[in-house]
Amino acid sequence: MTNDFTKGSPMKQIFFFTIPYLIGNLFQQFYNIVDTVIVGRVMNADALAAVGSTGGLVWFANGAIVSLTTGFSAVISQYFGAKRPEKVRHAFGMSIFLSAVTAILVTTVTCIFAMPVLELLKTPHEHGIINMAYDYVMWIFIGLGGSALFNLLSNAIRALGDSKTPLVFLISACIINIILDIFLVPRMGTAGAGLATAIAQLTSGLMCIVFIVKKQPVLHIKRRHLKLNGVLIMHLLRVGIPMSLLNMLLSIGSIVMQFVSNTLGNVYMASQTAAAKIEQFVTQPLLSLGSATTVFVAQNFGAKKYSRIVDGCRKAQLMGIIWCIGISLIMFAFGKFFLGLVVGFDETEIIKNGYTYIVINTAACIIVSMLIIAKGALQAMGRAVSPIISGPTEILGRAMSSIGALMLFSSASAQYLGICFSNPLAWLFGLIPIGIDYLIVMKRFKRLAQTEQE
Repeated sequence: MTNDFTKGSPMKQIFFFTIPYLIGNLFQQFYNIVDTVIVGRVMNADALAAVGSTGGLVWFANGAIVSLTTGFSAVISQYFGAKRPEKVRHAFGMSIFLSAVTAILVTTVTCIFAMPVLELLKTPHEHGIINMAYDYVMWIFIGLGGSALFNLLSNAIRALGDSKTPLVFLISACIINIILDIFLVPRMGTAGAGLATAIAQLTSGLMCIVFIVKKQPVLHIKRRHLKLNGVLIMHLLRVGIPMSLLNMLLSIGSIVMQFVSNTLGNVYMASQTAAAKIEQFVTQPLLSLGSATTVFVAQNFGAKKYSRIVDGCRKAQLMGIIWCIGISLIMFAFGKFFLGLVVGFDETEIIKNGYTYIVINTAACIIVSMLIIAKGALQAMGRAVSPIISGPTEILGRAMSSIGALMLFSSASAQYLGICFSNPLAWLFGLIPIGIDYLIVMKRFKRLAQTEQE
């Protein structure tokens, strides 16, 4: 099944394409929270802090691969929008080659340096937290090949306008992950949670292979499509590498924040970990909307339909603002309740600290909404400069808040407040270069749209 986004109602297409994206992402976040709940309840708060302390590392490694494959799918989507099926197949073949090489390199490097980096981040040794963190993250790194497989294939399927099928595979993988968590965590500890995730991701990737073979002839490749093509490889890398580098830069900012959090003690570590899980639910609809916008813009950019790009981006921004207003009201009213579901209602100190984090970050989610949608549109066109610039500016914003609080204040509560503000400040700093470039492009597309009508 494919969908042509170069005709029809932009708002309707983006909205209905976002829904399966959103359900899948929310379901994935749900099983990540189940991951956390099982580790926290079956083991203890120290194990919860251990898993939470690896968040930046997992984002750095897995996110680099996910972003690269997302960039590759943007190229596939451009060719699909331009009605060039042979180019779609060749781009898909080269994407498989590049993704395999990347997965091998990233897996090797992360497995070798996992423990030294955990030490560098001052992951606590007390109660064996650093060892539990290592046990968890090693299985995540070993499973990066499965993650690369699923993300490449699912993104390729979405590039053709089908966001429903990857949702089915993702839900199936989530269920497998939860079942394996329940079975493995009591027996293997945090390593069991990591192993469950690795197996689930590989399973979802295999499901994608079966679907493509049976249902997606436009992605059926032959030997000639795997023949190395320097021009096409450069085109794929020109879009994919900036997205991957941006993700890696952003994850460095997260690692900086994690470093500060690790110095504040187990209670604040657990508070930030639990609150971050809730925050992911807040931002998932925005990420889904951004991904849908990327596919919409990529297809229309390939078809040179600039008026549809302008209209679609405007409607996507409006949908993002509506979501942010609604979810802010919900989190202000029920944030403590949601935190209690994650950590247990008797953990009053963790709930109090976590609620502070949620309120601050939710209040600023309109900023990240504008950032995500604008960035997705620019990346769909292959515009790499402003997204790359936004990476260091986001790191600067996050560092100013988290490290600045660590240097300026002596109390852990004030330092933790710096962590709470680090995301909003990072989003604001990241929006500056993205927003300027986005406005310039939209202005140019409006002029081109007038030419289309004439």
